[in-house]
Amino acid sequence: MKFVILKCLERNFQSYWVCRMRKLKKFELLRVKEQLKRQKSVNELNQIELDSEKCENINLALEELLTENNNQKTEIGVNSFISNRHLVQKMMDQKEVISNRIEFLEREKSSLLIELGKSKVKDEILERKKTQIRRQTKETILKKSDESLGSTKPVR
Repeated sequence: MKFVILKCLERNFQSYWVCRMRKLKKFELLRVKEQLKRQKSVNELNQIELDSEKCENINLALEELLTENNNQKTEIGVNSFISNRHLVQKMMDQKEVISNRIEFLEREKSSLLIELGKSKVKDEILERKKTQIRRQTKETILKKSDESLGSTKPVR
């Protein structure tokens, strides 16, 4: 009879252990997924930083060209003046486009930073859940072993 009871306890224990291990595995996979997502966000953030830096350099170059063109005091012909004015207008348009791009990149950067913060919090929560399940599993193992030891002792 004791043998049958021990076998039943062993099966229950194994099924419980398998269930707990599956939960641990799920949390570990979720954690890895979150780490990959965070790594992707960091890569995107680095790319945005590079794009933003390039746009700033272009913006500065356009500003220098515009100030240089405005500081010219030489007399020029009508056709030259018209073409210069057209060129200045194109540079002003490009400067506006670059400014809009910089503004967009700043918004993207801030949203990625918020996403990274949420990802870190989520990773911490997953780690806490994982340690909680491990702790519960250890406690259950200890309880089961205590119960099995208590049931195998002869009654006096």
